[in-house]
Amino acid sequence: MASKEEVIGKLNVRVLRGNNLAIADPLTHTSDPYVVLQYGGQKVKTSVQKKNPNPVWNEVLQLSVTDPTKPVHLEVFDEDKFTADDTMGVALINITDIYDAAKLDLKHATDGTRIKTIYPVGVNYLGAESNVHWKDGKVVQDLILKLQKVDSGLIVVQLEWVHLPGVKL
Repeated sequence: MASKEEVIGKLNVRVLRGNNLAIADPLTHTSDPYVVLQYGGQKVKTSVQKKNPNPVWNEVLQLSVTDPTKPVHLEVFDEDKFTADDTMGVALINITDIYDAAKLDLKHATDGTRIKTIYPVGVNYLGAESNVHWKDGKVVQDLILKLQKVDSGLIVVQLEWVHLPGVKL
């Protein structure tokens, strides 16, 4: 019998906005986008932004982290009333960088201290460099993700590691 994976922390994913998303409805030349995050068996989603290729969500979605080597799967969809929702691109969010920073003793760090910079190389889905930093007593990472399997589109997210009482990383 398989044991349930132990939750080692929570990940708050603030889905800030999308830029230049694909037009999924050719008749209206618009899209009704929303974002779905999947991690393990968890699935959470944002609200739908009607007729907007540059949506602003600014919504926080929370995931329970069990294995920091597993990426978060992000997918953007176009909501359709009468047919299946169309995919508008995918990206993977690597959480090892924020996890590694969360393991550090940062209680004496000053607000805004940069812990690590990740550069957009290879196939890491980054549209710009990403910084992990200490903000308001928390480890935070800002990401601009280039959507794959689509002609255009960026999603801007901010990750925040949430420590669980009694869990040692």
